[in-house]
Amino acid sequence: MYMHASFITTEDVVDWEDANRFVLGSPSRATASTVATVGIRLGTKAQWRVDVFPSVGHSCFQDVRCVGDLIYIGYGQQVAVLSPATGSLTSYSLDGYFGCMCTALDPECADLGSSVLVASASELLCFDGTGRLIWRKSELGVDGVVIRQIRSGEIVGDAEWDPPGGWKPFRLRLDTGTSRS
Repeated sequence: MYMHASFITTEDVVDWEDANRFVLGSPSRATASTVATVGIRLGTKAQWRVDVFPSVGHSCFQDVRCVGDLIYIGYGQQVAVLSPATGSLTSYSLDGYFGCMCTALDPECADLGSSVLVASASELLCFDGTGRLIWRKSELGVDGVVIRQIRSGEIVGDAEWDPPGGWKPFRLRLDTGTSRS
């Protein structure tokens, strides 16, 4: 059955009251408000929701992707992998803000297969098809990491070292995250 995930508005959360609930971050107090909510449908049914609390941090970017039977959520200074089948939500702290996610559905990343790449302000993380973190490459930049394309087992991208505009290219092996010489 088809699974779809998206960020939902505060007004639409009422439609998800009966959905199975997961929490990303921790409420600072009993009455803490969420900063975002992700709704996941299985077919047309509102099946799961993920409430995101301020403790995950804030950034200008957010994304949610369904890859196989997993949902990846990027928000604030976190990326989370939700497996509705097992009921697990695993969260990874990022070095700086969440930037973007790439999957094989993105034209520049068609060679990615079932893996998922997550870029933060300064690093790149690679997850395999089961949602397991395979590798993490830190210190690629200081204020942004952009993936330009994946080809022949290589990630080609740019990272900003001297804002604004001080971008430097990088090349990494897709299987290990190590630099290409």
